[in-house]
Amino acid sequence: MPRSKRKRWSGRLYLGRDPETGRQMFWWTTPTYFDTKRERDDALAQARVDRPWEERVATPEEMTGDELADRYIARYARERKASSLDTVTRALKRFRADFGTRPIVSITPVEAEDWAATVPPWCVPPTVALFNYATKRLRLLERNPFDELGAGRGTGRAKQAPPTLEQLDALRAACDTLGDYAPRMRDLMDFAAYTLMRPGELYELRHTDIDIAANRINVDRRLYRGVVDTPKTGVKTIALVPPARAILMRQPTRTRDDGLVFCSKWDKQLTADIAFRYWSLVRAAAGLRFDFYMATKHYGVHLLYRLGLSKRAIAAQAGWSEQDVDAMLRVYGHADLVVLAEVDALYARESDSNRDANRPNVR
Repeated sequence: MPRSKRKRWSGRLYLGRDPETGRQMFWWTTPTYFDTKRERDDALAQARVDRPWEERVATPEEMTGDELADRYIARYARERKASSLDTVTRALKRFRADFGTRPIVSITPVEAEDWAATVPPWCVPPTVALFNYATKRLRLLERNPFDELGAGRGTGRAKQAPPTLEQLDALRAACDTLGDYAPRMRDLMDFAAYTLMRPGELYELRHTDIDIAANRINVDRRLYRGVVDTPKTGVKTIALVPPARAILMRQPTRTRDDGLVFCSKWDKQLTADIAFRYWSLVRAAAGLRFDFYMATKHYGVHLLYRLGLSKRAIAAQAGWSEQDVDAMLRVYGHADLVVLAEVDALYARESDSNRDANRPNVR
């Protein structure tokens, strides 16, 4: 049986709301997570005394790379979610290791270019953003020595071609590699598609979050790196469409005390690590390399459109823009159907109008 993950404690202080945007602002500790509650509480108590979020801006000659990164991360934490903060903090570790003790004014474009060529691509864009902050926001430098170095790097799956419908069917079939767990893995994949929920939201989904009578799902939590947090796209209520409802009703977890909907082979809570191991076996069996969310979100747009949902409804379900939905519909050849449906609706309205105009006025 796999060893359960140790609980960690996140450290942040609420700083009020941004007077311009009204958004909540937080200050996060460094490190962001602690192994014990006492360590977290001690760090927060010290922060209340030191008030690091109110640090003065040093001159370029005084400010080091570490000091700039500390200030940038503190500001980033007030404006972004914990998961985004964690990503940026990890990405800047390489910059800190190589330039942390250097005054930022001493870093030359030549050094920056040579450095960018030797580090993992995902480390570069956050460093470019860090020095854009120093240049444009703090006015510490006249020019960003890392300018333009992040272009085309670290784009992740943004440039990856989406799976075809044949490849999606191959992934569903490849779930057979998981043996007795195959039906549950296919249910997880299909439920993710019909609801457009993200993996972390599915790991934390419980039967108490679902209103069967109203066909609604309350999405207000996700599991990220062992910590329960609010969803990336915010708290929302989404529709439980009939095929997803059918999946839900056949789950063997409906009698669980903790209410979890989807569980591991050993009936423990799914985590990113466990799900990745399962999905890696599925991908290998299918001979494909799409990640789980990449596959299910595209599959979901296709399925929901076939069910008759509008672009607006699909966008609301996923927390996307209608432009994102348009792009996915074009991938699977639905764009022409969208246009034809709008034309048909226009003719239907025109026909109704003409019929009403020619109808005798009976008193």
